[in-house]
Amino acid sequence: MNIEDMHFGRSWEGTRLEDECPCPKAPCGLVTGVLQSGCPEHDPMAAKTMRQGHSAADCPGRDE
Repeated sequence: MNIEDMHFGRSWEGTRLEDECPCPKAPCGLVTGVLQSGCPEHDPMAAKTMRQGHSAADCPGRDE
């Protein structure tokens, strides 16, 4: 599976941190695997942990 096929977030639940970042969002509110360079939360160079995620195919927001 490629990172582009994932949705992920930094909080254990909810999307508080994702709501304020410039990264593209999935319908569930998590960021997609297409990250924005320089994002303080999701840029791989920020070296922060991702605490939740799912595949795009399993996105709970896709049926909304």
